Amino acid sequence: MSLVTTERPRKDTQFAVQPSALLLGKLSALRRRRVAVAVLTGIAMLVAVAIELGALAMFFDWWLNLSYGLRLLSLIVQLAVFTFILLKMVVRPLIQRPDDDDLALMMERARPEFRGRLIASIQLTRSPDVAPGTSAAMVDALVEETEAFAQPVDFRKIVPLDRLRRFGMLALFVFVVGLGGFIYGRAVTVDLLKRVFLSNIPVPRKTRVVVLDGNKIVGRGDSVRLEAFAQGIVPHTGRVEVRSLSRRTQSYPLEQNRDNKIHFGRTIENVQESFTYTIFLNDGQSDTFMVTTVPRPTVAAIECEQIFPAYTGFAPVKRPLGDLALLAGSTLKLNITATKDLQSGSIRLSGVDTQVPLRLSDSRKLAGEFVVPPKGLNGFSISMLDAESMESRDTAVYRIDVIPDKAPAVKITYPERKEELITRHATMIVGIDVLDDFAIAKLRLRYKVASDPAQLSQPPPAASPFVGAVSASRYFEDTMILDLEDANPQRIRRRLEWRIGDFRPTLSEGTVIEYWIEAEDNNNATGPGVNSSEHQLAKVVSEADKRADLLNRAGDTLGSITDVTTDQEKLNRTLGTLIREKTNR
Repeated sequence: MSLVTTERPRKDTQFAVQPSALLLGKLSALRRRRVAVAVLTGIAMLVAVAIELGALAMFFDWWLNLSYGLRLLSLIVQLAVFTFILLKMVVRPLIQRPDDDDLALMMERARPEFRGRLIASIQLTRSPDVAPGTSAAMVDALVEETEAFAQPVDFRKIVPLDRLRRFGMLALFVFVVGLGGFIYGRAVTVDLLKRVFLSNIPVPRKTRVVVLDGNKIVGRGDSVRLEAFAQGIVPHTGRVEVRSLSRRTQSYPLEQNRDNKIHFGRTIENVQESFTYTIFLNDGQSDTFMVTTVPRPTVAAIECEQIFPAYTGFAPVKRPLGDLALLAGSTLKLNITATKDLQSGSIRLSGVDTQVPLRLSDSRKLAGEFVVPPKGLNGFSISMLDAESMESRDTAVYRIDVIPDKAPAVKITYPERKEELITRHATMIVGIDVLDDFAIAKLRLRYKVASDPAQLSQPPPAASPFVGAVSASRYFEDTMILDLEDANPQRIRRRLEWRIGDFRPTLSEGTVIEYWIEAEDNNNATGPGVNSSEHQLAKVVSEADKRADLLNRAGDTLGSITDVTTDQEKLNRTLGTLIREKTNR
């Protein structure tokens, strides 16, 4: 092979032999081609692998309904593979580019006819000092000969493109197929792609299962209702798979709501342990939810203390739960110990539909109190909410017997007759007997005065502005306050001297007085209690009529004495006859 030498232009440089611009330019073009092919090959591989991994993740998620944790692990693996390919096949070729020596050797291996000239021309022109025993003119001649040999050669053609074509075609094919499939199944693939990037939307199905209240906390032994709604194609049946913590799995059919066909449910009775469940409707599947069973809070102990109303003067007493006979107006203080840590509690009063909040004095201790009403209350129960927001249920109702504070018992002991005759100047004696549970606070003599007895059954006019006055209508009602002598006795027995002659103007004959005694106790909690005696009458008559009445009453008394004497004589005779008969025997 004949070589054509060329005269190289010379410049003043620090090198003994000037480097070849031709050879360096061709090596630079080879470098660019090699880097570009490596980067494009890496990008093609990156595209193909990313689409395939994403498609596989979407398929397995659609098939197996992967949990959030598995989808997170899948995404981490995909990102790791993506990052590895990106760094090794795209970033690395851009950073670690081959130097001139590597490219020269690569060219030497591809074109053996260079016979070491190319690598020698690059290395011998790199040092400013030519090695001893080496002629600069010979090196320069070698470079000129190499340039003449390399000038018609395209260094870039030695870079193989087969791998780039294969991966390029693969990436194009995967991209086209993936894009077509994504567009075709847009309603499904969009949601699956969102799930690949950890969205919590459900896996798209022909039937989508919607569970509004998935995770539940129920009391041990309670029933739990598992419910779901169907979207899309609504099936006629469904099932729920229940797996207990002991790994025992059971399947139950779901009941379709007749009025709402998209509503399905199942009641699990008497739940004793926690479990997970998954609902299946047609091809749809819900997430796996947890039903946690916890014991409900109950009452471990209750201490009761009765505080009597202040007017009774009694000291507080401890009361057992089985003997809650409480005076109306009393305050019942409760100290409650629960079986679990609590966040709140209340007292539910049975019969009066009232709820009283309790104070949380400790994590398991409650304190509270309520006033016993005079009517309606028949018991109480304790409602509690524990730290897990579990409410107590079916709590015991503790019976309460309300003892009312009775109104005073009032009786007129004298006169004994219900209707008495009096004169206009008489002093009438009224005997009083009043008894109360605790103390009497007020005592009154109340009366009506009418000139016509028929008026007493009618509503009275306004009370007279002063005691003892007679209105123009000759009919009025008034009250006389009786002195208790600055005391609140429990019982009063006395005789009242009521001066009829003090009425002004003086009562005329034929006037009728209706009178009664009214007493009021000291109950300032639920009272006061007020009670009255029976109503009695006093009629104003002339002195002659009064004397006649007294004579009649005396005659009646004497007649009674005569009858008693006669009966006594008969008894004596009978007794004597019996004694003689026994003596004769």
